[in-house]
Amino acid sequence: MTRSNDDLDLKEIGGPRQFIYRDLNVATNKFLNVIGRGAFGVVCRGSLGGYEVAVKTLINGRKDFIAELSSIGGVKHKNLVRLIGWCRQNRFNIVDFIFWWRHDKKNKLFLVYELDIANALLYLHEECHPYILHRDIKPDNILLDNNFNAKLADFGLSRIADPDNNIVKTTAHGTKGYIDPLCMRDATIEFDRSSDMYSFGMVLLVVACTQGTSREQVWQLYQDKSLLQAADDNLRGQYDETQMERVLILGLCCSRLDDATKRPTIRQALAFLEHGGPMPGLESLINPRSNL
Repeated sequence: MTRSNDDLDLKEIGGPRQFIYRDLNVATNKFLNVIGRGAFGVVCRGSLGGYEVAVKTLINGRKDFIAELSSIGGVKHKNLVRLIGWCRQNRFNIVDFIFWWRHDKKNKLFLVYELDIANALLYLHEECHPYILHRDIKPDNILLDNNFNAKLADFGLSRIADPDNNIVKTTAHGTKGYIDPLCMRDATIEFDRSSDMYSFGMVLLVVACTQGTSREQVWQLYQDKSLLQAADDNLRGQYDETQMERVLILGLCCSRLDDATKRPTIRQALAFLEHGGPMPGLESLINPRSNL
């Protein structure tokens, strides 16, 4: 009997265990415990073996299923959602291991949240070989576990980079408002690590600022030496002013649109969040109009 290409691909990936569909159906109450929806699938909350898990059913089938398993099946980091298994019956399911808390971006763990995600990106961009581009960094893909550790989730768009080429070309889109406008080239999108940095910068600004604040307004407040006025009123009294200024400045630098090569690397960004100091290229930053 000849094995199908699907069976061959899945065996070669290895790592995460295979679950049977019946168990996932019971664990998620027939997939009724929906906690999230996106372009690549529906995520349900469930319980397996006494642990709370997230079960993602992929809409686009085998291609995205194989891509996600290939991307994160072997990665392990405290700030990445851990993949524990998969199921293939009727649809393709990914089982992520995490104690789920719906993320509230307006909380006193604000800075810890940013540092955790920066550490996750540092692992993907510089400690994985070849490195991995996430390509869909946004608040909805950042979750908290029961110890209030932030974890980066949803690798439906992630890709392992070609070690001989720093650019990943694709027709797949990320999320409007967080995808780097500079990576769009005709009918394709050209991602590199600076594209993830743009998304990270937009997350910083969205999380830190009052809803409806534009990037242009944040830049103007920086020029007027009134940067903290951009901070969300709901966060006032819950953060150190120096730390908030670092987050806002870094958000501006990461999301700059005049020259993607002048965006900081994730290592530079993490160092700035933790220790401050000058941010290279900040004063020359051109202020494009962009709504948060």
